[in-house]
Amino acid sequence: MADLVDEIRGRLGIEEVVSQYVQLKRAGRNLKGLCPFHGEKTPSFVVSPEKQICHCFGCNKGGDIFGFIKEVEGISFVEAIEVLADKAGLKFDRTKFKKQIPKSEKDEYFTAHEIACDFFEEQLHKTDDGKKVLDYLYKRGLEDATIREFRIGFAPDKFDALYPLLLKKASKDSLLKSGLISAKKIGSDEVYDKFRQRLMFPIFDSFGKVCGFGGRALSSDQVPKYLNSSDSPIYNKSGLLYGLSHAKKHIKDEDKIVIVEGYFDVILPYQAGVKNIVAVCGTALSNNHVKIIKRLTSNVVTSFDTDDAGFEATKRAYFLFQKEGILVKTVNGLTGKDPADFVKEKVGDFKSVVNESPDFVTFFTEKLMKSYDLKTLDGRKKILVDLLPCYKQMTPVIMDFFVKKLADRLGIEDKYLYGELDQVKLPDGHPANISNSSGESEVFSRKMSIAELIVSLMLEYSNLFKISKDLLLGENDFDDDMKNVYNALADQYNASRDAALVWDFSEGFLSKLCDKITVMRLYAEEKYKDFSDTALQSELEKLVDRLRKDRRIKALKEAQSRIADMEKNGDKDKLKELIEQQQRLLKSN
Repeated sequence: MADLVDEIRGRLGIEEVVSQYVQLKRAGRNLKGLCPFHGEKTPSFVVSPEKQICHCFGCNKGGDIFGFIKEVEGISFVEAIEVLADKAGLKFDRTKFKKQIPKSEKDEYFTAHEIACDFFEEQLHKTDDGKKVLDYLYKRGLEDATIREFRIGFAPDKFDALYPLLLKKASKDSLLKSGLISAKKIGSDEVYDKFRQRLMFPIFDSFGKVCGFGGRALSSDQVPKYLNSSDSPIYNKSGLLYGLSHAKKHIKDEDKIVIVEGYFDVILPYQAGVKNIVAVCGTALSNNHVKIIKRLTSNVVTSFDTDDAGFEATKRAYFLFQKEGILVKTVNGLTGKDPADFVKEKVGDFKSVVNESPDFVTFFTEKLMKSYDLKTLDGRKKILVDLLPCYKQMTPVIMDFFVKKLADRLGIEDKYLYGELDQVKLPDGHPANISNSSGESEVFSRKMSIAELIVSLMLEYSNLFKISKDLLLGENDFDDDMKNVYNALADQYNASRDAALVWDFSEGFLSKLCDKITVMRLYAEEKYKDFSDTALQSELEKLVDRLRKDRRIKALKEAQSRIADMEKNGDKDKLKELIEQQQRLLKSN
């Protein structure tokens, strides 16, 4: 295992791995982004290519490439090795790790879904009924390569075509929970295939594993038109985006995501070259979807249905994204068609339409201006009632831009619109008031103790250790791990007496606290990156002074408590000793 881990580390850098999940921006020697482990608006997640770690100073999560993948994907260390080996183009032999990969409930679900997907594909390509469905796909504009890439299949009109195959690899209970089969009656042992006479769209997780299905009816009397997998240990529709495993790389490359409503609306534009495209899976856009998207980009283009329900979905999406600082644009110009038909009928270039999309507020403003009469009081009132809630979550600069534009359209002064805005109250159930996070975190919201800060400074800036000795700092100023780290640094310093010493973190006690020490060094690097040598020395002096003051205050309180006890017990000699100790502490303070 060690050889494979080292080889993976040699091929994959922390920046490369993390950037597939988080939008990173250069910040000096490091990179920063919004934490993928908790909701925040101010980036507190730091990636250090030099130290090959990442860490969030808001929620205290992170690690090296293996620790990051474990945390972000919720998997074991060995499973993280498997994921990263695949990314590095290395072979992972599961048989060598068999004892370390306990068979889980999820494995059974994934196995069953893979069998089902193979079955549906075979039915599409190798049966007479399937070939009729294949002709339907061709008529919808799909090409063979695209059908294969998205692994589209066909469920035959039979009650027992699939489940006998599944029962060879999975238990009846897990198959029922996954929604691949159904029971004839509640509690009945008699089961049947859930998906019948349907066009099957596999739904993939972030690793490209099949975790669910969407089945489209193939006859007019079938209801519902779309039958989706039920939630299971591997499938949760509020946390999945259809097409994301195909689109992730392209979203990162273009720094933009296109969100649509249907499977065909993803696949046909993807085939036409718009590959940064996804759809929600049989549900409304959720906070979880927003979190997933926010990791990848801060630019969204929506292209939902053009009917009233589609527009309401567009508006709701705007509010959910806006409060997270994500720019939302809306496709305009599909001439009433959905993206799939627009591409199929070659009405125009969908990519150009996407690139020319106006921001949502501009789009909504134009829609309202066409719907209501600006010359009437009632028309102007309706425009303001519909439009002003969109301004409430804006930053002051953006709000000023749109207020001026709207005031100009209405022929009034800005101040009157600001007056109206002050009166706007969003109801509790409004999308903009639904929390997306567990609270905003700032960088360094996890406060280090003074002792940890001092040691962090000396770990990152080794020249400060000599200065600490000049300040008469010693092991008695520290407790527990920090005392051990300080002593380890003192041993290395005393052996070399070099002010420009480079610490050896693979030696002695330092190697035992490797992970913690690396995070402490990263903390110091981020916190003090703009400090000059003189400022660093001054900071160390201030911290040492604070440390000693805190220790004196603590000792004084302990002495006062013990004096009170001695006064009760009547031990005069001990009492005199404690009072003298108290006086010394007061003088030193």
